[in-house]
Amino acid sequence: MIFVTVGSINFDGLVRLIDGFVESGRIKEKVILQIGSGSYEPRFCEFFRTAPGLDSYHARADLVIGHGGTGTTLEVIEKGVRLISVSNPNMIDNHQDEFLDALARRGFVTYCKDLQQLPETIEALLSRPPPAPVNVSSFFGNVIADLTAAR
Repeated sequence: MIFVTVGSINFDGLVRLIDGFVESGRIKEKVILQIGSGSYEPRFCEFFRTAPGLDSYHARADLVIGHGGTGTTLEVIEKGVRLISVSNPNMIDNHQDEFLDALARRGFVTYCKDLQQLPETIEALLSRPPPAPVNVSSFFGNVIADLTAAR
């Protein structure tokens, strides 16, 4: 199962795209979407707006597609679940881009900058073994240093 989370904000572009990929058969796996405050409701995927926690979805997922939020990203990395991260272009200062670039350089996430490439990125990632769980606090200082150096 693929679990897609957009956090509490609107990321209709990602939700609509995933739903379209499922409809067209470009994504063949079962997909569950957490759609936050978005206005688009998927027609080809199971979905919900919010939940008190996402641990049960992360635990069942073969792959998580995350919106680049710090909390979600670190939770999934810590659990050792495959993660494709995408940044939300609606964010004001594009901080997700810098954060995800730093994590991708260290091999913790697969950062998909071109959303049209998601089906191929999903297929490639699912063909590899899942990553080992990571103690987030052990590498967080290095990621902060990377972000600081990039500015």
